[in-house]
Order: sequence, then C-alpha cells, then structure tokens
Amino acid sequence: MEVQDTATKKVVIPGKALQSLILKKLSGTVTIFDPSDESVYWHLHFGDGKLHYATSGIGKRERLEYLLKLLFPNTDFPIPNNLTDEYSYVCKIWQMGKFSLKQVRQVLYFLTQEAITQVLALPRAAMSFKRSSKSLDPLLLSLALKQMVRPLQDQIRSVVQLRSEISSPFERLYLENVEQIVHQSWLNVEDYEFVESIVEELHKKNTLYELSFQVKQTTIQLGTLLKPLIQAGGIRVLPYQELIRPERPLIACIDDSKATQRIVKMTLEASGFQVVGVTEPAQALTTFARQRPEVILMDINMPDIDGYELCRMFNQSRILKNIPVVMLTGRDGLLDRIRARMVGASDFIAKPFNPQELIQLVQSYLPANLPESKLS
Repeated sequence: MEVQDTATKKVVIPGKALQSLILKKLSGTVTIFDPSDESVYWHLHFGDGKLHYATSGIGKRERLEYLLKLLFPNTDFPIPNNLTDEYSYVCKIWQMGKFSLKQVRQVLYFLTQEAITQVLALPRAAMSFKRSSKSLDPLLLSLALKQMVRPLQDQIRSVVQLRSEISSPFERLYLENVEQIVHQSWLNVEDYEFVESIVEELHKKNTLYELSFQVKQTTIQLGTLLKPLIQAGGIRVLPYQELIRPERPLIACIDDSKATQRIVKMTLEASGFQVVGVTEPAQALTTFARQRPEVILMDINMPDIDGYELCRMFNQSRILKNIPVVMLTGRDGLLDRIRARMVGASDFIAKPFNPQELIQLVQSYLPANLPESKLS
C-alpha cells in the first residue's frame, strides 16, 4: 500500500501500511480506525520512519489511568476527567519532579506499546496519513517499530482472539442477564466468586479499561475470563459512544459516482428520508460513527475496495453487521447475486433503477418492515 499525504481514508492491513511508511522514512501522523467500533481510533506519530509515540484518539483518561496503575500500582495520579493530551500530562508530571527522565520514557514507551498492540491486532482498517515535519515537544522517544513489535507477538495474538467478542478495550461491558452467569456450570468456584464480586461494576457500562483498573487485572486477563459469559449472553458489549439515531430514517449511499449520489439523494429525500452520501469507500467505516443508517445502498464497482469486500467488512463490525445492505450495480447476473449473498448483502438493484422501485425497496428494509434476505 502506498502511503500518501492525504486526509482520505484507505482500507489497509495496518502492519503492511506501517511498514511502507517506515521504508519511505515519512514524517507525520497516521490515524487508524477500528472497523468493529467506529467510535474508536488510534494516532501514531512518526518522524523519518521512526515511531515517536502512539496513542488512542478517544478515552484518554480511561486508558491512561489503567496503564499507569499497571506500572505504578501503589501510586495514585490526579488525572482530569477531561484529559485531551496525555503526552503533555505525563511530561508535566516529569517536569514537576514526580517522574525521573527514565520513568517518563518508560511510561511513554508503555503507552505506545499498548496502542501498537491494539492497532496490529486489526485485520483490516481504514487509515489516513497527514504529513508533518513538526515533532512532539519534548521529543523523548524515537523507536524502530520492528524491534518494538517483536516482543509483543503473544499479546497481539491474545487481542486478536478477544476481538471476536470484545473488539477493543474501549468497548463497554454491561450485565445483561445475571441468570446466564449463575448457570454456567463450567465456572470454577474462584472465577464465579470473582465475577460475582464485579456484578455492581458491570451494571455501570464501564469500558474494559475501567473494569480492569478496578479489579487490578490486565485487559487481556479480564477479557479472556469474561469472553465465555459474553458468548453465553450474560454480558452485553456496547460501543464506546452510543450512536445517535436521526428523527427521519437515515439512508447511506456509498458510490463514487456523483451522478448516482445525486439521483439517490433527490429520490429518497423527496420521500421523507435523510441521505448521507459517501464517495470514498474507506470512509464508510467511520462516517457512521455517530449516525447509524437504517439501510446502506452500495455500488459494487469502486476504486481501492469493491462493494463485496466492503460488505464483508461491515459484517465483521458489531455496530454495522445487522444493517441491510442493498447492492447497486449495472450488472444483474445470477453470479453477481450469489456473490452478493455470500458476503452478507440483503438485496440487489440494477442501475439505472426506477425511482419508485428504489423507494419501495428502501422502505421494505426499515426496522418495522424487515423481511428475510431476498437474495436467497
């Protein structure tokens, strides 16, 4: 993947994309968006191909509080609730004489390691890169990514295994059904007593970072223990930020053709829908972070990533996987329909389409009218 100086998001395999950036010795900030929870993203700061720092784009207080407790279990840090820049906060503690230079570098290295572990556990993700010659101030780290990653392989594998139920430590865990926990015969006494002790915390919809901080375990340890209870339906996993549902049904149209976007928008808005248009396919994974569409209309033939692959990625996202996807295409063959069904599409409409046909198709997939897939 060629890393360009652009705010446009491209879907990449994170490890390969970062390797390309390093080989080109680029400087700037890489932003990686978690496809399973679109409210979660990560920032990686590079200079001449060296990693200067990596951090989360959201939830900085929750994450920093948890990681500092792992490093300094007997020390409390007065972290502000509205923390927006933990790098400056950690450096401020150092400048106040509460950290030595060695300790502040240890903290920043640890924060970076944990972020890199989360990023490299993503199978594919939307990524943007913004070139910049400006360095962090003060600049305390300049790391070879390959050397940093080598000792993290076991952790990365553990995070990958957790992602089937907990896509990131920012997801919130909520006790949905206590009966499903009580009747798990495979829980040993020690684990059962532990889960019972955190029932109150599980009612608060805290992130995995916050829960781990409270019980003094790592996110991997706690996530591994709770994963079977999530699978059993006892614990529900919620996104970091709840999606806002608009008053009028929101329909998304993913198509690189402005002409198609214009026709879809005029047709559906005249019938009382809201329409959000996406011309860059990779942006779709993050465009819906705060507004969840009721139906997604998606072209099959697009640059960088086709509709089939994007639909497959939607089905891997806990937030997006249940949204009906209607494929838009100039082809209407049996093989196209079969392939669309295999990647999880709900329906298929050929271009050019009749406006009334489009309206009726969209209406049929609103929550009150959801049918089974018509592709079967």
